[in-house]
Amino acid sequence: MPAKPKTQSKPLTLGKPTAGAKPMVKPVSSKPATGEYVHFSDKMTDALENIRQVIDDNRGTLDSIQDMALELTRTIQFLRTVVMRYVDMADDILKTIIPIMDRLPIVPDKVVNFAKDALELAQKITTASEMAQKVLPGVEASLRTADISGLQASKSDMANLTRALQDMVDVD
Repeated sequence: MPAKPKTQSKPLTLGKPTAGAKPMVKPVSSKPATGEYVHFSDKMTDALENIRQVIDDNRGTLDSIQDMALELTRTIQFLRTVVMRYVDMADDILKTIIPIMDRLPIVPDKVVNFAKDALELAQKITTASEMAQKVLPGVEASLRTADISGLQASKSDMANLTRALQDMVDVD
């Protein structure tokens, strides 16, 4: 049988107890008696209970959003791998062929310029891919572990990646 603790808290009493009478214990309530004040802890408890209820009511939605974000992150990582397989091949070909095309007078300038633009686009895709390769694993890990601070830390890197991808798309 466990030993009783040596210190015990004393009950909160109202007024002075009379000799021989048991002191009155103030019941714990979220609403103060008339003339008293409202404790911050009471207000916070009510607010936290409301928040808990909202979370409980929306648990399925929150979990679905997290699941979708995780799946999108994985999809982008696979898409990056597929795209880079072909971009690397095109990049190698363009780096070899552009100097040859520049020296051949029979190749129209329009074709040479197209090849140079394609090489520039391949380099932009490679840069964006490297950014994605750095940031997406951390985002995925944060989503798997529900690490809000990790997601917040990745937010600016994700915004930079989005801007890099947007810059490759013709907005005209």
